[in-house]
Amino acid sequence: MGAVASGVGVPGDHCGDPGLPRAMFTMASCSRTPDEPPRSSSSRPEAVLETLFGFPSFRPGQRELVDAPLQGRDALGILPTGGGKSLCYQVPAAILPHPTLVVSPLISLMADQVQRAREVGIPAAQWTSASGAEEKKELRDGLRTGSFRLVFVAPERLRSSSFRALLAGVPLSLVVVDEAHCISQWGHDFRPEYLRIGCLRDLTEAPFMALTATATPRVRAEISESLRLRDPVQVRMSFDRPNLHWAVRRVDGLAKKRSVLRTLLPGREGAVLVYASSRKGVEAIRDELAVTGVRVEAYHAGLSEGERDRVQEWFLGADRPVVVATNAFGMGVDKPNVRVVAHAELPGTLEGYYQEAGRAGRDGEPARCLALTGTGDADLPRRFVDEAHPPLATVLRVWARLRTQRPRGGMLRSSLLGLFRQWKGTISPGQILGALRALERAGVIRMEGSLPDPDESGHVEFEVVRGVPRFGRVMAGRRRELAKVKAVQGYALTRSCRRTYILRYFGEEADARCRGGCDRCARS
Repeated sequence: MGAVASGVGVPGDHCGDPGLPRAMFTMASCSRTPDEPPRSSSSRPEAVLETLFGFPSFRPGQRELVDAPLQGRDALGILPTGGGKSLCYQVPAAILPHPTLVVSPLISLMADQVQRAREVGIPAAQWTSASGAEEKKELRDGLRTGSFRLVFVAPERLRSSSFRALLAGVPLSLVVVDEAHCISQWGHDFRPEYLRIGCLRDLTEAPFMALTATATPRVRAEISESLRLRDPVQVRMSFDRPNLHWAVRRVDGLAKKRSVLRTLLPGREGAVLVYASSRKGVEAIRDELAVTGVRVEAYHAGLSEGERDRVQEWFLGADRPVVVATNAFGMGVDKPNVRVVAHAELPGTLEGYYQEAGRAGRDGEPARCLALTGTGDADLPRRFVDEAHPPLATVLRVWARLRTQRPRGGMLRSSLLGLFRQWKGTISPGQILGALRALERAGVIRMEGSLPDPDESGHVEFEVVRGVPRFGRVMAGRRRELAKVKAVQGYALTRSCRRTYILRYFGEEADARCRGGCDRCARS
């Protein structure tokens, strides 16, 4: 087994802290020729860390992950939000002789990482669907010549046979899978495209590094199996954040919830972040809080990119900002003095809740994580499950119609709107997309390209293939999602220690009580 590190990481992500020293760095001073063995100097990673990033030492767990690829070993790192995951591959990328390929789920996060790498002198680039022909040529040439040290790609890029062929002819020093929990169907952000990443094992001998902030034991096992990790170095930091106080309040109705949230504003010393499950809810809460005379901004996917950037920059730069947002806000955002993270409704998974609530108190000072819950709050997560993982009866209805439209072995191309009309509104666009994903998991259709969003009228293209449907997989996926919804409700309703509930969910031993670190223990 690989080495396992545990402990409490110091809050705050290195790459997100404002005002970091940005020393320029000469790549020749940390590179080696392809035939030269890795240098064994134990001070070498620390020298790169201080010269590039201005930090005198690594945090707990980071050095083990940095050393793994330098020694040619795979690694699996579970570092809670704010644990400094990006440095774990940025430092090796500056030392190793060939490019490091980073598979990342968000284009906006890629752009930020590329910019930060370039600022400290690490040649970096991103390859996305928005990359133009000239940019792609530069990327291909840079990969072949090794002039890039970091190359970020989305998992969807691996669908391209030409891109896979390019990688097969390029020496890589390291393959990094960021947000690796997306691989697992037990993860809270499962993305089928992540299942393709394991095919890179057939194209390169480079070690793999899988990184995530939230992973239960089951998810960790699935990550290792899917990526075919070979005796990986395992670093699993504690999920315990002793400076955070966990609380749940039962409040029925949006009006009463808004009233409770108003009480969070007076006397606040730092930032306040409020999460709501819908754009409409975000706007309503923002309007309510703004009545107090405090500047409050809203953030959700319905805003323009420029408006979202403006709100994010204000949140990071202001002393005591208040932002109300959907879960679209937070990836790549690191503000040390968030004193309160409140949820108007609990998210659909404990992984999602822990990641969002964990943005509080990254400076190590006391902070509150408050969740409001009321009658019917569990209905929305269940509706999401019904769309992403429809009941088997819905999947079978879609399958029966598809079989009559195209014989086995033929391609079918249709608009999402066209499919929706076939069922005369009895099956929603979201459920149709969920059924198509389920049929792909069942092995009876093969999707071409990416699926559109439910509110788009884009086209879907797939092939009906031969084989016995494996509908057991479909039902297993639905059961997994419903189990995660049930776990969140368990957290809200537990009469025992909430901190213990969270830690045990993530497979960590915990004391029976947290001595006042949650509302349940504070009352006992």
